[in-house]
Amino acid sequence: MLGTVVGRVWADRQLPGLNGRRLVLVAVVGSDHREVAIDLVDAAPGVAVLIATDEAAAAAAGDPTVDAAVVALVDNWDAER
Repeated sequence: MLGTVVGRVWADRQLPGLNGRRLVLVAVVGSDHREVAIDLVDAAPGVAVLIATDEAAAAAAGDPTVDAAVVALVDNWDAER
């Protein structure tokens, strides 16, 4: 899923596997949906990103509790194809 980083998310309490992990809020392209994801690539606000979900996110993060992870910075995409 493609999205744009809107900002950071902080949690007062979280699962131990998320300790020290950066969380970001991502606005999904073409939708009003927003997703909280683990940021594996240090994306800044306003940057277009690729979000992996479900098992792919857990595998990328190395943690079975993760269900959304930013896995790539996107330079450009062609919406026409």
